[in-house]
Amino acid sequence: MKIGLIGSSGRVGKLLVNRKDVVSLECDVTKQKSIEDAINRVRPDVIASLASKSDVDWCEDDANFDELFGVNVLGVNNLGLVAEKYFIPSVIISTDHIFSGRTFFDWKTMMWLHKGPYKEDYSRPLPVNQYGISKLGAEFLASTFDGMKIVRTSYLFDKERVGVVNNNWSTPTFIHRSFMHVEHFVTAFHWYLQNIHNAPKVLHISGSKTVSWYKFLHTYDKTVVAKTRPEKGYTPRPFKAGLDVSLSKSWGVPQFDYLDGLKIL
Repeated sequence: MKIGLIGSSGRVGKLLVNRKDVVSLECDVTKQKSIEDAINRVRPDVIASLASKSDVDWCEDDANFDELFGVNVLGVNNLGLVAEKYFIPSVIISTDHIFSGRTFFDWKTMMWLHKGPYKEDYSRPLPVNQYGISKLGAEFLASTFDGMKIVRTSYLFDKERVGVVNNNWSTPTFIHRSFMHVEHFVTAFHWYLQNIHNAPKVLHISGSKTVSWYKFLHTYDKTVVAKTRPEKGYTPRPFKAGLDVSLSKSWGVPQFDYLDGLKIL
């Protein structure tokens, strides 16, 4: 099976495209013809799209909204239309930023909305930033195509990303994620792509343990200091988010947690 990969220049894509059955689909997802031309050149059996604007602070800037919407939302629709035309199954990557990370009572629905870790069938997403809103829009569009599936992940890290966070960010006790090393995600996601025809519509592939930023970073570097409340001016983030991976575990996807990833560092 030949896997066509959109977004081979990113952190995940650079590793995934090295797999012998993965070929780069060089295209602009904001243009249907560009996607179609790439498909005609490569003739993939499956398409995996990593194309996304994912810097949360960048996404929150209204000056970037058109580009954010063009890539994260319209790009998914363009891919869905072209892949459907050629009868090629596809998958996009989403995030736990589509959830609020809070527990509260929603008076409109008269329901309790719960914090994470979230399962695939949690039906009340409520993003707190523009990145999450764009990815929720992408998921909605993906749901309208029979041949398009969704893989959600949480926070993917490597030595570079840990260093950036450690030097330039606080280490909050109140933000939780299901941390996973990039290499482990590539291993699990590649296995998923090889078995995509039998995969559920939505599947979580992330670290199998959900912990706070402080616990994650303190395990790596004992000198970090806990921060117990958010600072003013930061882009809103879901606090207690993270993803439940029990479905992917039962389905056979290789499982890793943040401790496995820290061993690589």
